[in-house]
Amino acid sequence: MFTQEVQDATRHLPKKVHLWVDPLPRRGYANMAADELLTRRPECWLRIYGWSVPAVSFGYFDTATEAASIFPGAREYIRRWTGGGIVDHRKGYTYTVTLPAMEGVMYPTAEHLYIWIHSALAQALADSGVACTLLTEDAPDGGRACWASPVKSDIVDAAGHKLAGAGQRRFKGAVLHQGLVQECEPAEGWQQLLARALAPEVVVVEGTEPYPGFTDELEELCRTKYETAEWNDETHGRRKPSQH
Repeated sequence: MFTQEVQDATRHLPKKVHLWVDPLPRRGYANMAADELLTRRPECWLRIYGWSVPAVSFGYFDTATEAASIFPGAREYIRRWTGGGIVDHRKGYTYTVTLPAMEGVMYPTAEHLYIWIHSALAQALADSGVACTLLTEDAPDGGRACWASPVKSDIVDAAGHKLAGAGQRRFKGAVLHQGLVQECEPAEGWQQLLARALAPEVVVVEGTEPYPGFTDELEELCRTKYETAEWNDETHGRRKPSQH
């Protein structure tokens, strides 16, 4: 399914992926912290997870006020570490792919990584009974809601309706890719198919902790970053409006 250009650009990516289908639905910022912690690991990870309360997430530079105006009624509105649009997590499947920081390794462009991961996801969905394809160009802009504005390399159905989108972030040589699958019901086992499409070797990790000490690190990262007033400030580092 990969073009020669994508194959060439991604030929040095890890050949092993750790698959963790997280059995514990978590609150919004616990999910964000879990994803960030996996970017610090020396392995490549595919995490599939759920939400313990109805949640909407928004990109790093967006606001909870804007998210609530588009998707009212959620229990949590959470800022992601990645970019991308405003996403309703009250339905669908959320997943994360991480690539570890490795000395002397510079990963391909975000565009190539996006195509690589979404090509693998499209293959897994197709093998799970979902007819889909990668969008070859941006669709007409439907607004701030992520699912109303498919972009190049998003996954769509035959009518052009978006089935999967994602956001990425690079941090000290590592890559975090947070994605969502909606508006379709893949057959059981699609997660394993995705893992095998990403890498020839798959290590299945079970339990609520992907590695020892994870829970303590998760609680600490939530306390010191994601639950702080600074992270949840609507300006989030941008210049505050002038007061008159």
